[in-house]
Amino acid sequence: MTRKLMLIPIVHSEKEMGSLKSDISEMIDRKFGKEKRDQHRKDVALFWDNLRIMINAVLANLDGNLIKIYQDGIPIGGEIGAKLVALGAKDGVPNHQIVLSIIEHGGVLEKTESPALLKEEYEIIKAIVNAKTDPEREALSGKHKHRLYDLTIERDKYIAQRIEESLKDGQYGLLFIGATHDVAPNINPDIDMFICNFVLDDILAWLKKGRADRVVEKG
Repeated sequence: MTRKLMLIPIVHSEKEMGSLKSDISEMIDRKFGKEKRDQHRKDVALFWDNLRIMINAVLANLDGNLIKIYQDGIPIGGEIGAKLVALGAKDGVPNHQIVLSIIEHGGVLEKTESPALLKEEYEIIKAIVNAKTDPEREALSGKHKHRLYDLTIERDKYIAQRIEESLKDGQYGLLFIGATHDVAPNINPDIDMFICNFVLDDILAWLKKGRADRVVEKG
């Protein structure tokens, strides 16, 4: 049997920024202005609305018990990870709301990221965001630029390894990953990978390809 993985590029919302949300919002306001910020928020909200519709269609055509969920920024899986996702969903994080809906259909949330790599990246970003002046912020950005780039590469390799270790024959992986990442080159070529193009007909065709017996047909 085949292992299948759909890589879903996502745009993170401000609600996912945690304690840095206010500072990051202020930075966006200063750089782009309120009008562009508000339009960006509308665009992000529309993206998540459309993705929610797409995932609902996937769940209507696939046995949820066959799904493994991989989410960037999640360093723990299982019940504890699901509880963290539920808290985020309750706080209005659209990414976590969608992941929770998959869990409620039988999907299993897997540990996706390295806690150590996430912590290092967070501390660097926190230092940059909390800088007292723009020149200080620019200096810190320049200082940590290469390390942040390397951290993204290391995170991508770790995510691919977690998928390799946990996705079994006959299962479907759904990887929600920030659009700046490039996990695909690290995925085992034996896995039938589909990079989501947000065209529902293409997605359903990929789901059914070679696995018609596993797909729950509508009607």
